[in-house]
Amino acid sequence: MDGTLVLHDRAIPGAAEALRALKTASKHVLTVTNNSSLGQHALAERFRRFGLPLEDHEVFSALVATARLVAHEKPGAVVHVFGNPGLRSEIERCGLTVTDGVEADYVVVGNHRGITYDRLTTAMRALLRGARFVTVNMDRTYVGADGDLVPGCGVFAAALERAIGRPPDVVVGKPSITLLCEAAASVGAPPDQCLYIGDNPEADVGGAHAAGMDAMLVLSGVATSVDEALQPPEHVLPSVADLIKVFG
Repeated sequence: MDGTLVLHDRAIPGAAEALRALKTASKHVLTVTNNSSLGQHALAERFRRFGLPLEDHEVFSALVATARLVAHEKPGAVVHVFGNPGLRSEIERCGLTVTDGVEADYVVVGNHRGITYDRLTTAMRALLRGARFVTVNMDRTYVGADGDLVPGCGVFAAALERAIGRPPDVVVGKPSITLLCEAAASVGAPPDQCLYIGDNPEADVGGAHAAGMDAMLVLSGVATSVDEALQPPEHVLPSVADLIKVFG
């Protein structure tokens, strides 16, 4: 999403036209995002406000997938949410109990703009008491509203990992393949029939290849050069807008 379809709190120029061209060409279009702050409907509404033709079911959020994973593993679990209000809402929507204390079955980590030393301490203590450690993603950075890079969810997960001496038990978002495989399955397509498009060489190209998909790197967000990709993508374009040259 950020850096691929949306940048600086606006749609990438030409992104809406490219999406329409793909749909006109009878392609399934799914937005798979590591966003760890907003739920599925809120994300889809944001897209539509930007003029992007995307329905709720065409948005696959790592945040929503995380809440569903916990609910599937342990219905009614007690969850310590270390993240923004959107993550807390999705956890509650899945019938899980949220606690601000240290007695929890899970600690779920998302992007956390309200982080304080006390909140970090409480999450750490919950993990040290044996809570299952789940993080929405391990992104180091993403493009903020001002157009510059800001810390991602992985920064907060790494702080807790360092404090407790063990890595997360589960990473739901990219480059983990959970989210991408779920998206492919939703349209009945094997991964090798999918093209994954993103701006982050680490999360997007790495995640695509781990899931068995081809990757297209766009240079409109995190990456400004293909040389930044440790794994070479199959395709490179300046922007998603350039897809219209292929499908328009």
